[in-house]
Amino acid sequence: MPTARARRGLRALVAATAISSAGDGAFVAAAPLAAAAVTRDPALVALVTAAEYLPWLVVAPFAGFFVDRWPRRSTVIVADLLRMGLVGILAVLLATGSASITVIALCAFGIVTGNVFHSASTEAMIADLTGRDEALLHTVNGRQQAAYTGGRQLAGPPLGSWLFGLARWLPFALDAVSFLVSGLLLMVVPRRPAVAERAEGIWRSLRRSTGFLLGHRTLRSLALLTAAGNISINMVLGILVLYATDDHGLGITESGYGLLLAAMAAGGVLGGFLASRVIGWLGPRVAVIGGLAAEGGAWLALAATSHPLIAGAALALGYVGVAVVSVVVMSTRQRQVPPGQLGQVISAFRVIGNGPGPLGAIIGGLIAAAAGLRAPILVAAAVTLLAVLLVLRIQLTNSR
Repeated sequence: MPTARARRGLRALVAATAISSAGDGAFVAAAPLAAAAVTRDPALVALVTAAEYLPWLVVAPFAGFFVDRWPRRSTVIVADLLRMGLVGILAVLLATGSASITVIALCAFGIVTGNVFHSASTEAMIADLTGRDEALLHTVNGRQQAAYTGGRQLAGPPLGSWLFGLARWLPFALDAVSFLVSGLLLMVVPRRPAVAERAEGIWRSLRRSTGFLLGHRTLRSLALLTAAGNISINMVLGILVLYATDDHGLGITESGYGLLLAAMAAGGVLGGFLASRVIGWLGPRVAVIGGLAAEGGAWLALAATSHPLIAGAALALGYVGVAVVSVVVMSTRQRQVPPGQLGQVISAFRVIGNGPGPLGAIIGGLIAAAAGLRAPILVAAAVTLLAVLLVLRIQLTNSR
């Protein structure tokens, strides 16, 4: 069992995640609004969104190398303080009318780069503070998932949009304050020394950690399932606003679309809190199957109904499943990967599992253009449910 100091550190980690995620959610909502206020050129506005995805492709593969070699508490605190400085500068530039698309895009890139280091370090810190106890990992990771989803998707975006309406700089000032508070909370976390040897070069270390991931059957399978899940989610999210507001879809208003997103986020928060019980009851493997089945079922229900309440309930249930699968993934990584490689394997896992996400949005848009708005939702359901069938087949093969 963790010491009292470790338990305080875990509570501080979850609280810091909740606060900084709310600030991030405000940033995610306000950054495109700020870009649109600077220019009406769609390509330039889209540049800000692209800048938010780019670090996961170009920074994440290398971040884990440093996460395993730097003291993890110092890494997360420095990441928070640097992000506070970046978004604080952006707030000042917006307040003085000096912001440009380039500045907003660079700030978005820097914020997400900090998140890449912060999230990998936090996951490794949770493994350290829990002693890799499986039941405790499920509980803490569930709360962490609920805090992240509740802040970034439920509370932050409407707050950011509202504050932007009052003054363009306000949501960015809020984000800066959230990073400051998060950094102060993280000072409660006990210090731990770096765990990896410094002598090994970065390319050799990357090859070793990637080889570990690809050679580990369970982690490799979870990475591929995560990729399938992210592709299907983005296929739907990329066209959801059109489907929701279309007369042949759900036929709801823009405000109704916001409530639909809130239902999804609420499902993710609920799933985070329920994850440890669900996993304890079903076991990790069956919980993954159930979570993926809930996600696939949500897409089928969304495509089959034109009633907004049914659609909202289905999406909420689907995101309960997404949260449960995410907790299993995090806990499995934390238990199965050696401490000195954990940051690197997390980063490699995310490149494989999260990297294809934007591709899903592109595919969904192309399918919708060719076959209508319901088509990508049905394809997303097929992708997810096919993943369930493959997991079941592997289960049956291994049980013989």
